[in-house]
Amino acid sequence: MSRLPESFHELQAVFDHWSESIQQYRENEKRIAFIGKELPGLLLNRPLFKKILADVVGGGNYPDARQATMFSNEFILFINHQRLFSVRLYIYEPGQYTPVHDHNSWGVYGCVSKKIEVIRYRRTDDESKPDYARLQEIERLILQPGETTSVLPLNDGIHQAGNPNNQTAMMLSVYGTPIRRLYVNQYDILQDTVSRRYPPRLRKKRLAAKALEALGGV
Repeated sequence: MSRLPESFHELQAVFDHWSESIQQYRENEKRIAFIGKELPGLLLNRPLFKKILADVVGGGNYPDARQATMFSNEFILFINHQRLFSVRLYIYEPGQYTPVHDHNSWGVYGCVSKKIEVIRYRRTDDESKPDYARLQEIERLILQPGETTSVLPLNDGIHQAGNPNNQTAMMLSVYGTPIRRLYVNQYDILQDTVSRRYPPRLRKKRLAAKALEALGGV
């Protein structure tokens, strides 16, 4: 097994501290508050993020760029062994935004470099029609390096995030224990539609199942 880089050990020290501390809090509100206080110091550690990026560019084994993730610009930095939280780095190209989506857990995320825009939405339909969703924009935030905001699960956390700059930007996200749902909802605000977005491995499994059914298989 190849040796893990210096950036891994620096981050591990931080995440070990978070793992020990966050267990003291049972309420999600207190966990969000704890991460909200801790995260800015990490966001502003520019030398550390330079090491992380250099490791990726150099083909290092951490973070693992080959690991399948929900979004293509996502790098998994840490998953607590008790699933109390995970930490993920997102790299946005100029003008790149996520689809409008919800989450399966609480989260705290912040800007590492340049600016990150967060757009929040409220669902205004009664959810009685399959594949239909009507959203209303309720807030826009611009996060500067070191600034954070939080997100709640399901309908309380519908949003999109992205890069309003003309240079590449980075965002770091900490997510809590996910609820038992295997997908996130993805919204098209122009067509008033909602669809399910599955993790890559499950997407392939579902795709194979549909192909098997089309061939007359069980």
